[in-house]
Amino acid sequence: MAKEILRLEHIQKRFGDGDSSITILKDISLTLKKGEFIAIVGPSGSGKSTLLSIIGALLSPSSGNVILDQENIAAYKPSKLTSVRKNKIGFIFQSSNLVSYLTVKEQLMLISDISKTGKKENVKKATDLINHLGLSHRSKSYPAKLSGGEKQRVAIARAFMNDPDIVLADEPTASLDSERGKQVVEMISHEVKTRNKAAIMVTHDERILHLCDRVLRIEDGQIFEKI
Repeated sequence: MAKEILRLEHIQKRFGDGDSSITILKDISLTLKKGEFIAIVGPSGSGKSTLLSIIGALLSPSSGNVILDQENIAAYKPSKLTSVRKNKIGFIFQSSNLVSYLTVKEQLMLISDISKTGKKENVKKATDLINHLGLSHRSKSYPAKLSGGEKQRVAIARAFMNDPDIVLADEPTASLDSERGKQVVEMISHEVKTRNKAAIMVTHDERILHLCDRVLRIEDGQIFEKI
């Protein structure tokens, strides 16, 4: 039986004070298991990105529990949240956010430098990820020489570089055409399954939802399973 890696319990998020406060998330609960890849959909302003930020330890909830790998990170101080992001979470953004003056391999090695783990081990890990995602011929290339799909593949490799428990993808296909978008999501799914990780993807792209294990919908700050 797959191990539960994430559990959200009655998450609420409010912005502002007193009468001027706005509740973005209302009583959100969900679970995520290792090997599972879920999508979250919903209209603009429904709270998708806010929820992803809370799961990714970028924001703290106003109330509720965020239990990641059996630890409740909801009340962690900023310094401890930084450690959670560094060691337990990988991020893939709408834009690949690559560093213009670093080669493909250097992009990945930057993550290992931040994590301060063994360099020899990480050189091998970076090389394996680059080869696995079909980028070996681009290892020494700079972002300006890469296609949009290649940049997102580098972003996927980078997200898995710190061996995270969870990968969070925010609109990873938004800047890609249909075929490249499908390939990118297939790659995320493949990495999740083969490495026994978990992933959550926020998306507006209905064309790639069939590649996910579950689809959840947020509307008016509440979440439910999409049938």
